[in-house]
Amino acid sequence: MFLEKFSRFFRQYDITVAPRHKDAAFLPLNHDDRNYSIRDALQKRVDDETALEVQSNGDIVELMSVKYRPADRALVLLFHRASPDAAEPTYRTKARSQASAGNAAGARIVTVRTSTKAANEEQSVSAHLVIREPAIRRGTYRAVLEEIPGISMGVIRQIMGRALAEYTYPFKKGKTEKESYSFVKAEGLKSETMEKALEDGQIDFVTLTRPAVAPFADADGMFEPTNETMRLRVKQVVTAENFKARISSLLTRAKDAGWHQFNVDISFSDKRKRTVRLEKEQEAREILFVRSDQVDFPLPLAACAVDIVDQVVEKAVAIKAGG
Repeated sequence: MFLEKFSRFFRQYDITVAPRHKDAAFLPLNHDDRNYSIRDALQKRVDDETALEVQSNGDIVELMSVKYRPADRALVLLFHRASPDAAEPTYRTKARSQASAGNAAGARIVTVRTSTKAANEEQSVSAHLVIREPAIRRGTYRAVLEEIPGISMGVIRQIMGRALAEYTYPFKKGKTEKESYSFVKAEGLKSETMEKALEDGQIDFVTLTRPAVAPFADADGMFEPTNETMRLRVKQVVTAENFKARISSLLTRAKDAGWHQFNVDISFSDKRKRTVRLEKEQEAREILFVRSDQVDFPLPLAACAVDIVDQVVEKAVAIKAGG
């Protein structure tokens, strides 16, 4: 996937940081009159260069910078994904030679140029996570993640979770002083209805799942059936107006046939795709799912930033809750 120079997609989340022990205090985003905070927990790992996760393919996702911006009331995290084994970027030029006798249009000429990296360089991209105050409820903050391939909320939560788990702080239970630590949860903000999405998108596939029945596989307990999956291609247009009736009818028949999990694949005009899981009782009600907001920038953005980029943070802070 190529990154655009003047555009990014952002996705909203609710991030909760809560103490493991119920009697311990919730950590603030930034320092107050106490010395303990979420920022401090993350900064310690950054300083130690241990705020990272190594992926199965050898890529490294690392938290590079943590800054609290009082004017925005936001804690900003900058992540890098470095790929030591990535192929060097290649650039193409396509042109035509001058016309000649018998070749009025001229011959097509294509050249490519490879950008060679140095021995100690790694192809990299970066992403910002902006966590905003005030808390929407105790310990839970609205956050905006810059969508960059390979830097998902899943790996970010692992990096944050490890830092917070190793960051212990004291609390009192009765007269006894104890220590606790915090854990982190992240949930995508569901802000898009299926009907609204179908004004700009279309359903390509419906995927059904049920427990598999395979009596032929039960040989001395060596093989165990798990799930059976059926993928249905949608050949007609499903619109915002007929979605509920069409999908409800399909899912009712599917449930009667023993299927119990249903996913809908949607493609949008901006060439992005989203898979939405439908719950059993959800097909007749409004279906909400996590959407991405596309934001344009006046100045070009680098694929990988060394420091936190002001214009990215400003745009992320300006995104309204729920879209």
